[in-house]
This record gives sequence, structure tokens and C-alpha cells, in this order.
Amino acid sequence: MKLLKLDTILCLSPHPDDVELGMMGTIMKYWDTEFHILCLTKGGAKGYDATNKLDRRSEVDMAWKTTGITNVKIIHSKYDYFEDTSEPGWINYIENEFVKKYSYDCIFTPSGDDSMFEHRFVNKFGSALCRFSDISLIEYHAFSTLNSWRPNFFVSINNQHTTKMKSLKSFKSQSDKVYFKEDTLNAFHSNFQCSKKGLSFVEQFKIIELFGGEY
Repeated sequence: MKLLKLDTILCLSPHPDDVELGMMGTIMKYWDTEFHILCLTKGGAKGYDATNKLDRRSEVDMAWKTTGITNVKIIHSKYDYFEDTSEPGWINYIENEFVKKYSYDCIFTPSGDDSMFEHRFVNKFGSALCRFSDISLIEYHAFSTLNSWRPNFFVSINNQHTTKMKSLKSFKSQSDKVYFKEDTLNAFHSNFQCSKKGLSFVEQFKIIELFGGEY
């Protein structure tokens, strides 16, 4: 089964765990679509994030290993922090090293309606990377996404939620964060309108541009 009949998707993850929190269940569900997760940094900001001493990139690898799926490719960027290059530098790097080498049908980014600067920063990459081609562009949900963001695409992960919750335990560096607590995670994956349709757990997205054939 493919996600929106898309063959190959690039997911931009500002930090280790962003894509996993936002769309791990969707990636597990649509096993006929190939997902490339580009983990852009090692996490945090240079100089003042206490988790910088922990190997958060290895936590990403372990989280996906526990799922047992084979349709995901984890890529760790050559940079450690966003400060390591400029916005044009990031866009040129992603475009030349990945977008031009693979026939991506879609790029997923965090929302631009987000309280976290790094998420807003990466969101701007999406439109730049899609500017010369018919690559679809979709935003995924994060804990820091603002209430002004309005999702228009929901994926039921009722059958993937338990596995996702177990896999997220791989992020031991984040275990003390409130958004990694079980009750908070369950609430994050709920939507009232979806629950009325029997969808207890969903992942939420906002389609910005969608190209292709039949859906």
C-alpha cells in the first residue's frame, strides 16, 4: 500500500525524533512507499543544549530498527548544527546531494506555524526545493506546532500506535521531556473529529501542494 500513490518521499527532520514523532506510524502503514529520512542535525543548538553530549542520531537508528520495517532509509546530514552553514547552504546541500539524485515525489517538512525556530527554518526549505519540479509538499505535525495550523489530511494509525509507542522509547535522551510521556503522546495522536469516526489514533498533516495522478 502506497501513501497517496507516491513512490519515494523525502522527510526533513530538523532534530533526531521530529519525523518519528510526527509520522512514524504513517511510514509503517504505507510500506510500499519508500521514505528517506534526512536527519539534519544532532539535536539542539550549538553551545547550550544539554542533550548535545548524547548520541541522539543513534537513537533514530535504533527506533527504526525496533519497527522491523524495510521501506525507510535513514540519512544523517554532514552538519551537526543549523549554525554550521547558511540557509542557502542548507538548501544547496539538500538539493544537490539528495533531490537531484533521487526521483522524489514528495517532500515532508515541519509546519511553518511552529513555536520552534528550527522547525520554521526547515519549513522554508520545502518550497525552495520544490520550485523547479512537480514535487508535492506536505507538512507534518509536531508538539511545537501552533494552534493556528490547520491539518487537512489525517492518517489512521490505530494498528501502528502500539509499535510506534514502543519504538519511541529508543529516545532515552528525551525520556524526561513531558512530550515523551505516554499520556501526552496519546493526546498528541488524538483528534476529536477523527475519534467520532472510530479513529482513536491519527497522524495529522497539511497538504500544501499535491501533484500526480489518481488518488
